[in-house]
Amino acid sequence: MPSSEWEAFTQMVRSASGKAVFYGEQSPAYGNGLLVYARPRWGAERRLAGVVCPDPISLAGWPRDLTILVPNQTWLSRIQAAARSPVKVAILNPVTRRSAFLRVRR
Repeated sequence: MPSSEWEAFTQMVRSASGKAVFYGEQSPAYGNGLLVYARPRWGAERRLAGVVCPDPISLAGWPRDLTILVPNQTWLSRIQAAARSPVKVAILNPVTRRSAFLRVRR
């Protein structure tokens, strides 16, 4: 994703969560997706809130309440094709600035 799109995507993640957002590292435990941590406005503890663009192969046994963040329909289609159990997905399109939230079921 180009840097201008990444900035828009990051703003959309912050807006959608309503919390302070911090990025971690890419995590092999979560399909090499980029970890996103959130901290409630009045709390000090960060918690894992989502994963940006994990490898769809990693979706077997994905934590039910951990949101997958994707930037477009192409990524959503990959997730839908690979999901073996219900997963939460946030489509945050940095180009159109539109967002959608859904649960992909298998």
